[in-house]
Amino acid sequence: MRLLHGRPLAERLAARSRERSRALLGRDVHPALAAISVGIDPAANTYLQRLVRGGKAVGIAIRDISLPRDATERAVIAELDRASRDRSLHGILLLTPLPGKLDEGHLVDHIAAPKDVEGVNPYNVGLLLDGRPQFVPSTAEAIIELLRFHEIRLAGADVVVVGRSTVVGRPAAALLLSEDATVTIAHKSTNDVGALTRRAAIVVVAVGRAGFLTGDMISQGATVIDAGINMTPAGIAGDVDADSVATVAGALSPVPGGVGTVTTALLLRNVLTAAETQTAGG
Repeated sequence: MRLLHGRPLAERLAARSRERSRALLGRDVHPALAAISVGIDPAANTYLQRLVRGGKAVGIAIRDISLPRDATERAVIAELDRASRDRSLHGILLLTPLPGKLDEGHLVDHIAAPKDVEGVNPYNVGLLLDGRPQFVPSTAEAIIELLRFHEIRLAGADVVVVGRSTVVGRPAAALLLSEDATVTIAHKSTNDVGALTRRAAIVVVAVGRAGFLTGDMISQGATVIDAGINMTPAGIAGDVDADSVATVAGALSPVPGGVGTVTTALLLRNVLTAAETQTAGG
């Protein structure tokens, strides 16, 4: 079985990002991202730490704006509106998951579309679904970029995406359709997920359940992309039971070291794109 490592791709992306960042600094533009969290959970905190390290490496400042877990929707909206108006910030990321009382669907409306580097504002979602992506959720984009980098054929491929979240499953399905794959989405109400995944050449899993996909749920030689990040007593784990899947799959993205590494690099790339666009006239 082949492991689809993300680090070589992430390093290639980071090298290009450093060049773009230097060009911006040469114009006295200092690219910056506001990372807004509400009672940040362990998985989101891990991602934030990766962003801070990655941002430092490519010359992007990460402004950590942490709100308490009991913050009201009005307080979160105030921070999003403030960041949207702040010309020194070029990108805004609202870290999820959010505490249950907060309506993520309402909050993302308050992220200015030109700064929506995670592609969750309805404007950017609409462009993606219309086949004209501008900013795309970085994990979803990382899935496609990782498959391309490792030369996994997408055109005509039968792909099953397990999970329908707005930041991974749905946008990944839209991007795969744009690559001419035949896409099926399975979710918590799907009667027999295994019946779908066993017929697929490529399986993408993003359900937030450690070890969900097992070897008996895939076909011999299938390519499996694990987009899960779960904090377990043993450390970070994906949504794939790697031991059993490894005996059947032809290729597997590892966790850690697969999609997540590329996700960080792409989010930072989006910040640079936003900074270039916002400062193009000056």
